[in-house]
Amino acid sequence: MKATSILLCAALAAGLLPPGPAAAQQTPVLRDPSRVLVIAHRGCVGEAPEVSVASIHACVGKDIDGIELDIRKTRDGVLVSIHDDTVDRTTDGSGRVDGMTLEEIRRLRLRRGNGGAYAVVTDEPVPTLEDMLRAAREAGFIVHLDIKDATHAEVAAVVQRLGMAGRASAWISGAPAAAHQPDPRVGEVLAIIPRIQECPPSEHPACRSGALDDLEGFAAYRPAGYFLWYRSTPAFFQRFNAAARVPETRVATETLWEIDNLPTPQRHARYRELRALGATLFLTDKPADMARVLRGQGGEG
Repeated sequence: MKATSILLCAALAAGLLPPGPAAAQQTPVLRDPSRVLVIAHRGCVGEAPEVSVASIHACVGKDIDGIELDIRKTRDGVLVSIHDDTVDRTTDGSGRVDGMTLEEIRRLRLRRGNGGAYAVVTDEPVPTLEDMLRAAREAGFIVHLDIKDATHAEVAAVVQRLGMAGRASAWISGAPAAAHQPDPRVGEVLAIIPRIQECPPSEHPACRSGALDDLEGFAAYRPAGYFLWYRSTPAFFQRFNAAARVPETRVATETLWEIDNLPTPQRHARYRELRALGATLFLTDKPADMARVLRGQGGEG
């Protein structure tokens, strides 16, 4: 049995995860594919450092549905929220996250915004996953979890313990039966979103390809939706929408980098185009702007 399965079974036995299908009564926010959800990539970044408790507080009152955060593990096995595998870019320290203890990492302070050597150092510490989930829960946000260096079972156990089951999503990549996939029971706590996408001819390194033939193969995870990259062509979106898949699942996408950095009219047009192609969950660096456009409160045209 894989280590992930062993951990998950232990969590089930300890009551950290729900015992079975009763988890189907999760809060409907992530399970309603008709509801448009705007997720702030690494939180609302600016004055606040990325992936920080402050970046969650900065999203309050902006008609945003949730925040995205990254998860890694310290040398002593604690789950922390930080994007890179080192602390160099985002903090006033240096070194690998997995080479430091929680105590060592907590001495560091995050840099403003997206960090860098010349970014102002703030008073914000590197948060644990628990810190971020508590802040998101208090703010009424859902969370999307990008699990960089941990198992889905470890993350699901923390999510369940903090009462966030059904309000947290996570994606998985690759074929449904691949050896690296987590135990399907994580889908009882995390709203799983498999990555199903075509990669452009340039084979962009950020693109992790999936096949339309895999859609129904993820049924054991009870997926909340599927992720299609914004570089996927309209024709691919249309083939996806016509393909057989688990009922009541949404299309998730992102508008990072290229789309979010477009001039305002073009950016808003691309937001609307992706919405028209069926996307109802968006990961974006401009969450307040996107929320206004997709909810019809402003923007061109």
